Amino acid sequence: MKKDFDYAYYLVAFVDVLGQKEAFQGITDLPKNDEAQKKLIKAHSSTVLFVEELREWFDDFFSSYTEIKDSEFKVPEEKKEQFDEMRKSILNHARFSDCLQFSVPLVSDKKYYSPCVNGIFGILGACGGMLILSLAKKKPFRAGIDVGIATELSSGEVYGPGFFNAYTLESKIAQHPRIVIGDTLINFLLNLSHKNSQIPNQTKEDVELCKMLADNCLQMIIKDLDGHFILDYLGQNFRDNFTKNLAADGQEANEKAFKLAFDFIEKEYEKLNKDRNEKLSSRYFMLYNYFKSRLNL
Repeated sequence: MKKDFDYAYYLVAFVDVLGQKEAFQGITDLPKNDEAQKKLIKAHSSTVLFVEELREWFDDFFSSYTEIKDSEFKVPEEKKEQFDEMRKSILNHARFSDCLQFSVPLVSDKKYYSPCVNGIFGILGACGGMLILSLAKKKPFRAGIDVGIATELSSGEVYGPGFFNAYTLESKIAQHPRIVIGDTLINFLLNLSHKNSQIPNQTKEDVELCKMLADNCLQMIIKDLDGHFILDYLGQNFRDNFTKNLAADGQEANEKAFKLAFDFIEKEYEKLNKDRNEKLSSRYFMLYNYFKSRLNL
């Protein structure tokens, strides 16, 4: 058993897939006939397998946003190794039940701090891309992302106030499928944007790269109608960072996912409204309006 625990600041994203419990309603025993077997297989496929698929999507998105590729910046040959080090990223993730946790340690024992900020940028991009796809598959989720102190358990899970900050945003604030951003993360990104050093003897180039990444992150975050910050995953700045430069087939797939997601949200809202489910219909109305406001993009 791990006995030494080091606490540090972490960015934590907590994702909860909705409707998982409902999928198993009516299943109380091991299947005794073909019909019961099919019902259990269907429930398993739409819950356990989907959460696994969601984690794989995240890994794919995160890798595509953070992997080192040819840069648009022209870097002198003698600085190329340094620049590649600055463009690396850090990520931890853990899964429990129908929830996923992604985290980035915001501490560096190296000369560069930008790998930490690359991780934040990658998590925002991956969570946004993931939500569009999950809505297209009629599997909505809520998420909270924030910064706080925490420690890593032997399971790989990050635990402590940082985890509870993200969990509270997801469970208490989000209420409908959206990605809520905590005030502490906003303040942290503003601190980076103001070019405040994060490690001793931080290089000028590293400070500038951290600022650029932080500014990109801040531009993808907006205030929702209830005053909470959310990830604007359908906004122009998110598109500029993550989807605008996709190849033609990627653009087409993204457009198709948007249409499927919008269709699902519209039908879900109409159904909830018809059933006079005021609590959920009002929440889906907000999501419907958000998608509608981004149709021109």
